[in-house]
Amino acid sequence: DGEGVSARFQGPAKVAVDGDGNIIVADSSNHCIRKVTPQGNVTTLTGTAGQHGHIDGRQGPGLWQDVLLNYPTGVAVDGDGNVVMADRGNHCIRKMTPQGVVT
Repeated sequence: DGEGVSARFQGPAKVAVDGDGNIIVADSSNHCIRKVTPQGNVTTLTGTAGQHGHIDGRQGPGLWQDVLLNYPTGVAVDGDGNVVMADRGNHCIRKMTPQGVVT
């Protein structure tokens, strides 16, 4: 995470744009989904950079932090602000709500 090149993407696969103009990136080789603001600030939405696996978030605060993805290769944002991702290595489609619940 950080600004511009300091964010260190590794294998970005697909991008989508949310309702606020943020770019949502499937950062495949980092095993996470990241957000780039119009100002260029990068934050991780879900997943843990450098760690892969399959764990869904739990109910409660910080739930997105518990999630492990495995080479996410696709991403979309629906009209309700949900981020839908193709978790290639786990052979599944996952969804993260605006509240951070990942299934």
